[in-house]
Amino acid sequence: MRKGVDLVLVLVLGAASLYLTASFAQLAKDLRILKDLQLRRTVHKPALETYSFVGADHPRRLPVAENYVKMTVQESAHFAVADPESELEWLWTATIGDGHVRLGDEKRMFAVAMFHQLHCLRGMRNALAKGWHHIGRSRKGHIHHCYNYLRQWTLCSADVTLEPGDFTTRNFTVNRQGATHTCIDWQPSYELMKDKWIEWEEFRVAHNIPWHEPD
Repeated sequence: MRKGVDLVLVLVLGAASLYLTASFAQLAKDLRILKDLQLRRTVHKPALETYSFVGADHPRRLPVAENYVKMTVQESAHFAVADPESELEWLWTATIGDGHVRLGDEKRMFAVAMFHQLHCLRGMRNALAKGWHHIGRSRKGHIHHCYNYLRQWTLCSADVTLEPGDFTTRNFTVNRQGATHTCIDWQPSYELMKDKWIEWEEFRVAHNIPWHEPD
């Protein structure tokens, strides 16, 4: 009897050891992937002072750290189209300010692709909530622009993460989680946009510049 118990314990410990070994191996693999991706994006970024911000002489990307993180997509009761709280929930995806960033000594204005995309989603939600026939011609043109803009950015990102199964047959109320993606941490971008907005407001008031009305 004792030998049988000992054998079971050995088997259990062996299985636990194999599981932990496999888990650590997978973790090490994920860390290597993240490190490799980070190294690919670690390029020398000239200081903003080196740009004239005239014509094409400006940085191509927002001057912020781009760190990779893992994100598992999942269903949510939030960010609906027409719920009473939807407008406020979607508003929280915006940045502090008018959604633009001003850079350089003369505070040249730029849009940032990430926030442009979120702006488009807010506009599309608003159009769906109000109804297509209840928005003006210019707004319809803007929505058309947004659909094409998001289409092209989806192609640009070319995320080829495999999502098992047929998502159209998935019970989203039970199976709420989808694939895990490797993403850039967006929090530093929000922080920089806030800091740059505060700088811009001080500059705008000091130079008596009229308020820029967002589209």
